[in-house]
Amino acid sequence: MDSVAEIKMRLPIEQLVAQYAQLTKKGRNFVCLCPFHNDSHPSFLVSPDKGIAYCFACRSGGDIFSFYQKIEGCDFPQAIKELAEKTGVKLETRGPSTAPKKDEKDRARECAHAALQLYRSQLKNSPVAREYLLKRQVTPEQIEQFEIGVAPDSFSATYEHLLKNGFSRKEILAAGLGIQKELQEERIYDRFRNRLMFPIHDAQGNLAGFGGRTLGDDDAKYINSSDGILFHKSGILFGMHHAKDSIRAKGKVLLVEGYFDVLACHKVGATHAVATCGTALTPEHVKLLKRYAETATLCLDSDRAGQEAMERAFMLLSKEGVHVEAVILPGKDPSETLASDPALLGRLLESSAAPYLDTVLEAFRKDDLSAPLARRTALRRLLMLLGGLSSDVERRDYLAKASGVFQTTETALQEDLSRASQEIPLRTPSLSTSTAVDSRDLFSTIEITLGLFLCYPQLRHLLPELIAPEEGMAKSLFVALSELPPEKEATLENLSLPQELKERAAVLALYCEQHQFHDWSEVMAAREIRKHCKSANKEMLHLKQEEITRRLLDARRDGKAAEEVQLQNQYQQVLRLMKMAS
Repeated sequence: MDSVAEIKMRLPIEQLVAQYAQLTKKGRNFVCLCPFHNDSHPSFLVSPDKGIAYCFACRSGGDIFSFYQKIEGCDFPQAIKELAEKTGVKLETRGPSTAPKKDEKDRARECAHAALQLYRSQLKNSPVAREYLLKRQVTPEQIEQFEIGVAPDSFSATYEHLLKNGFSRKEILAAGLGIQKELQEERIYDRFRNRLMFPIHDAQGNLAGFGGRTLGDDDAKYINSSDGILFHKSGILFGMHHAKDSIRAKGKVLLVEGYFDVLACHKVGATHAVATCGTALTPEHVKLLKRYAETATLCLDSDRAGQEAMERAFMLLSKEGVHVEAVILPGKDPSETLASDPALLGRLLESSAAPYLDTVLEAFRKDDLSAPLARRTALRRLLMLLGGLSSDVERRDYLAKASGVFQTTETALQEDLSRASQEIPLRTPSLSTSTAVDSRDLFSTIEITLGLFLCYPQLRHLLPELIAPEEGMAKSLFVALSELPPEKEATLENLSLPQELKERAAVLALYCEQHQFHDWSEVMAAREIRKHCKSANKEMLHLKQEEITRRLLDARRDGKAAEEVQLQNQYQQVLRLMKMAS
């Protein structure tokens, strides 16, 4: 048994999906809310028999590898590697070497781990760093949990330590731990020097990089690892691997601004807190959060920059159907509130979250909106935020609430908003290509007809009534069914299909099952298969007629008389077949 088959055997599809969604039994299958689009009722179907999980609304899913790739945002080699680790399957190695050669990413991660051990050991020898952590009310337990360390106050100590531990210049640079100021320059400098070090992991707990807070008087208070093969700041969230179980349990994520804010929240029990790594929230962050939560609570800095960041986050999250709340703290941020009143921080995070737009309207209520400039500014802001809502009903509800805040009628407010929209375009949300449902059918009539033979393998003797398809999965499936020995049942496991088509064939079988084609009696099934064969034949002949017509016109235009005669004969043959099929 190869590694792929063994992983599939050890990890049933329903067990994998259950790690990301709440499954409900439905007949032989399971259903859940789709983790790949804004789903209001369960549309994600999980079939243990077929080893497939698929959403026919947004057309996402597949076998365990396709599902894992999409939900974790990784490629196939990474998916098979991580699932092998989860299941205890030893991956096959190629070539004579018994020890597989480590790839660049593996070596870079090992290099980062070696640096992490150095930083953690250095913390014991840095009274300045320990005193600073004490001042920020970081407990010894949190230092251990978050693996906080300190980078040596040196331009080369980390670099030299890593060289001594067997890592090359290239690997140190790939791990984002060194800086080479000029390509021609031999010398490499430590990227992090005299900084409190926070290791940053991806959602699976793999070390990806570091964030460093200066302990000196550097102009840059915080710096991160550079983007590279391990670290991508636009798609990674600090604390996610610690918080994801809590996020999934609560159904909501608490989004804060910095490393110390995450620690402050976790300290008072808000273990669903995460932070961006020195960047504004991105669409990649939102996709990551949507896998775990339907609600996002924003608790960003109370200064102007923090409020603008909150607005941008609201627009991104709302566009993707995530419900957005906000917590307004008396201090600048969670870390500052923790320092002044830990109990208050815990209470506020636990019970004071309100829908984000409600907090905006409440802020408007406290402002003096009688001045024309202030009113116009507030209207422009309201217009932008209303444009971020994905629901027309919700937008109308907030328009009604806002009319009270602006002390006017809904009609008058709508007119004000219309005038304001002349100054800034209304940013209306739209479905992303990944969630929009294409109007075209997922499968052709020919493919569905072949899918019926998978539902009713005992009726395979009717296959000759179908004209042999000439391309695509339909051709491969038709050939596989035709060549299957009579004593073998026409199941997916017994069909000789190309590897790249097996998953789509399983989705086709699931599609037929989902549409209750498998509930017919054998007599009804035979009648329906014959009817589908007839429709499929008409479709194939019609397509063939169009193709021959196109080629015939080309031959006539190019003066290819012999080819024209041959195509005319083919055209007449198709017409005869179409007459027989009607």
